[in-house]
Parts: sequence; structure tokens; C-alpha cells
Amino acid sequence: MDSFDSMMGFDKLGLYFEAHVAGFDGECFDYSIYFEEGCTDEKLKEINAAIDEFTAPYDEEEIFIGYIDVSKNDEKVSIYLDTGNIDEDIDTVVTGILKALNNVTGIKSVIVNEDCDFDF
Repeated sequence: MDSFDSMMGFDKLGLYFEAHVAGFDGECFDYSIYFEEGCTDEKLKEINAAIDEFTAPYDEEEIFIGYIDVSKNDEKVSIYLDTGNIDEDIDTVVTGILKALNNVTGIKSVIVNEDCDFDF
């Protein structure tokens, strides 16, 4: 997993929380966000606001950065990113979401593609 982190540049982002890539699923990225104090509706609102702030400049310029969906279950918030046919560099979008999450307090860790934890 550490080699994926390095390959994607996660180790150079200077995030206050741990962020790891478990594997790859084509052009789709699923962020599992875990919190220090549990997953609340307030944290979901904060994450939605951070993602909206991240995407706003792209939306204003009509630059397609992928389909993004934010949802919550009992233990985590998930962000689904489908980068098919995007107008921006994939790495910029993938790491941009992590940088946006760095503005949300209380995040313990983010695992990208958590269910893709197989060796190549």
C-alpha cells in the first residue's frame, strides 16, 4: 500500500490525517473517510461543503472533473469519484479531494479504494 501512496503522491501532501491507496479500480476512486469522534451528520455537511468549495472553480470554468457523490453510513463518509472522460489530470482531481478534506476537522484516516486490497 505504501508504494501506491508514493505513486499517487499522497506522501507529499502534508495532510493532518493518514491517507492511503489500497488498490485501483479502473477510473473510479472510492474514498472511505473515518473520524476520530465517529461519523455524524455534521461531518457529512462539512465534507459536502469542502467538496463543493473544491469543485466550484472547475464548475465556473465548465471543466469536467468527474462524477462525485458523497454519502454516509454508520461508520464513515464515502466519496465516490468516477474520472471517466474528465477534462483535468486525474492525479490533480484525486489529490485535490484529499486537500479539500484537509479543511475538515476530526478526520482520522482516508482509505482510497478500500475494497481493492489485493496484490498485483
